[in-house]
Amino acid sequence: MAEELAQGMSELTSLLLTSDDINESLCAIADVVARMLPNQPMAEVRLTGKHGTIFGGSSEAHAMLVEEARRSEGYDPGLEAISTAHHVSVPDVATEQRWGGHSARMLAYGIESIYVEPLSVDGEAIGALSLYAVQPHSFTARVRRAAALTAEHLGVLLAVKADTVRLAELTVQLRATLASRSTIDQALGILMAERRCDRDAAFKVLRGRSQRHNVRVADLAAQIIETVSGRKPRAPHFVEPA
Repeated sequence: MAEELAQGMSELTSLLLTSDDINESLCAIADVVARMLPNQPMAEVRLTGKHGTIFGGSSEAHAMLVEEARRSEGYDPGLEAISTAHHVSVPDVATEQRWGGHSARMLAYGIESIYVEPLSVDGEAIGALSLYAVQPHSFTARVRRAAALTAEHLGVLLAVKADTVRLAELTVQLRATLASRSTIDQALGILMAERRCDRDAAFKVLRGRSQRHNVRVADLAAQIIETVSGRKPRAPHFVEPA
């Protein structure tokens, strides 16, 4: 088991950290998890966020999960694991009374045992790793330990991925801010030359025009540059860090 887990952890790390869109990677992640865990159960990776819930299932599970998402009453073991930040175990689906008609539907799909670990980032559960088996009592202590380690590893990777995405978004915002500042500075220079005034006076003129015409200062500045130079202002050059 140790070798399969180690190889699976390596695959998950590469998959998550090199993926441009995590939404499109969830099925591939679930496939890796299904292969690396003892007895190779079916797997689902589910994430919740401000834009709703997304999920991906391993090859044998995905169609079932899509159908279940369509028929679900809105609560199931995965959502309980997320809301409680605690694992959920259903050793025998046939005897399970929670979650309304969920158990009956799982039995119809041939699922007889379920085990779920929450996925946590910075101490907050933001998703769940759900495992499904066609035999009752399939998730032994050995499998549960492996699932807990896998969920913990996924949580770390998701945290790193979230930080990377935030950094990329911040970089885009910073570039836009610097580009706007450069454009405004050029327009102020033009106004200062035309009116023979200082920077503060030029900025008052620019801001006044912006308010009267309901146009952003940066857009108005670009119009001034284009009128004088005959071409749109160029974006400033940024030197990428080595």
